[in-house]
Amino acid sequence: MNTDPDRSGQAGALTVLTPIKPGAVDDLRGYLEGLRATGSPLARLSRTHFGRWVIVTDFASDGEREPDRLASPYLLFTACFDGTLDSYLDELCEELSAEAPAIWGRCTGVPQPPVGAALKAYLRAHHATTGFFVAAYPEAEVGQVRHALAQREAVIAFARSAQGMDPAQLRAAFLDQLGG
Repeated sequence: MNTDPDRSGQAGALTVLTPIKPGAVDDLRGYLEGLRATGSPLARLSRTHFGRWVIVTDFASDGEREPDRLASPYLLFTACFDGTLDSYLDELCEELSAEAPAIWGRCTGVPQPPVGAALKAYLRAHHATTGFFVAAYPEAEVGQVRHALAQREAVIAFARSAQGMDPAQLRAAFLDQLGG
């Protein structure tokens, strides 16, 4: 049985919480929102199932009591990935070297420039144990999930195109389009 709260099967969880420099929230938010148009740099990491940056400015009240207040806004980064944390951080810091200054460079205490081994050490220092992590596909790696999703789309497209085919046509089309 796996007792690592940051593991679910072969998948790992990464949670990093870094304080944002005073006055840098709006620029950071603008940069992160701009990634919607240009595409997430996390897509370049072949082992990332899911990743997200969130700016946390304060805690919400549950309505019954006043929330604890944060001393400053924080950048929350979470990811679900294949492999070990150490090798994932290496890949993250290498692949995001162009974007890291615009993202973590706006955080307090980040090394300058925020890239490579120095960024990796900073992220490790701000790593928070996830506590309870459940991966959607704990035994499937990103490539396997993408392949399965592509197969699913192919089967759906085939089912739509096969409407009304007689058995011989259906068999021939199935073998041609989906193999068999």
